[in-house]
Amino acid sequence: IKITRSGPRGHNPDDILLPDGYVAETVVTGLNAPVHCTFDDHGYCYVSEAGHKIDSKPRIVKVDVETGASETFFELPEERWIKFGAFTGACWHEGSLYFMNTDTLSRIRPDGSIVDVVTGLAGRGDHQSNYPVSGPDGKLYFGQGTATNAGVVGPDNFATEWLQHYPDFHDVPAKDVVLAGRNYEVQDVLGDVTDTILTGAYVPFGTQTHPGQVIEGKTKCTGAILRCNPDGSELEVVAWGLRNPYGTGFHPDGRLFAVEHGSDERGLRWISGDLDDFYEIEEGAWYGWPDFASGIRLDDPYWGDGGRRREPVLREHPDPNPPRPRASFAPHAAANGFAFCRDPRFGFEGQAFVALYGDLVPITSHHTTTPMGFKVVRVDPDSGEVVDFAVNKIAGPASKLPHEGFERPSHCAFGPDGALYVVDWGEIEIAPEKNVLKIDQIKFIKQIASSVNLLVGYNLL
Repeated sequence: IKITRSGPRGHNPDDILLPDGYVAETVVTGLNAPVHCTFDDHGYCYVSEAGHKIDSKPRIVKVDVETGASETFFELPEERWIKFGAFTGACWHEGSLYFMNTDTLSRIRPDGSIVDVVTGLAGRGDHQSNYPVSGPDGKLYFGQGTATNAGVVGPDNFATEWLQHYPDFHDVPAKDVVLAGRNYEVQDVLGDVTDTILTGAYVPFGTQTHPGQVIEGKTKCTGAILRCNPDGSELEVVAWGLRNPYGTGFHPDGRLFAVEHGSDERGLRWISGDLDDFYEIEEGAWYGWPDFASGIRLDDPYWGDGGRRREPVLREHPDPNPPRPRASFAPHAAANGFAFCRDPRFGFEGQAFVALYGDLVPITSHHTTTPMGFKVVRVDPDSGEVVDFAVNKIAGPASKLPHEGFERPSHCAFGPDGALYVVDWGEIEIAPEKNVLKIDQIKFIKQIASSVNLLVGYNLL
């Protein structure tokens, strides 16, 4: 559907449908690719802007949610800006703001200077190191995405613009793994593209593997959830084998949960219809990536006949029956940031509210014709029930449809006032090529139409 608009898209909270007793309000607009928000002890909201493939540097905007007044609280120095990476979010912890920028966890001093807490994380591939959260044990927790779609570096990683900059970068396990020794013939995108080379899993592009080869595990791995002390000490792996645990959060009873982005239909290995998942995280567990999805082997008949090269790349699996998710979302719905309700006045206490960013068709899939995501859902972490909570009056992003509701919800957070705040990234322009990113043709538009939407949930009766 092609919609012609004059000027930036507007914001009409009435175009967001909610259960009876809830209303939506717009809090602040004029942001640039806002990706996350968090609150300090005084009730101020800090909105993180990603700086991902746009012309606006990452920054943190401080918002007074009562008045909507906003000001730049922090701007990332130019030398720290990685345009094909992302500033993924921040958390308020013990009087300081901690933020994650691509592969570095840092703290902002009162004078605005930066103290790096953890450096050298494995965040310069397809997925970054994700936003931090404060745990009940006083430690900082965060998800770490994988370098690749399904374990093997290929031409699709050249298209996502990191392989040419970091030709030796690849996935790293948290613990030692044993390879099956499968290698894949691909175009030599780092040399002569008319030639082909062989490349394997968990190694740099163009490197062959052999059966029984052991890949050493490291703490600064890919596809895991990590934690550390606020000063960066005692960095350790909580769980691993997760493709992209984008958001993490603690239930009021102390249990740790994470959302995971399912794989795309691209690269050297993939399945059709991979789901986004909601996991309860078990200490030390392996969740199956790159040979399982949703706890099911890639070569299982469950996934149908689609995909390619679904046979295992690991000869031995750390767990032949990885944990299954508590809940799943539609393929490519992009389950991003989430928050648990702790206030009975809002309703649904103990349930998670998850921002579904929305698909990136045709990059993530070329089979989807119905919009996936573009809304906020609530999840019962015990029953696994997923229910729509805040949805557009017409499914899909506002810029493509005749409404002015959500474009791409990226994060949910409850404020000290008990209300749910939803960060809306704004518009994305996607390359028209089928199942591929073409360099210089995908760009993330400056988000003059982005917003933080407030959902007031007190009983209005």
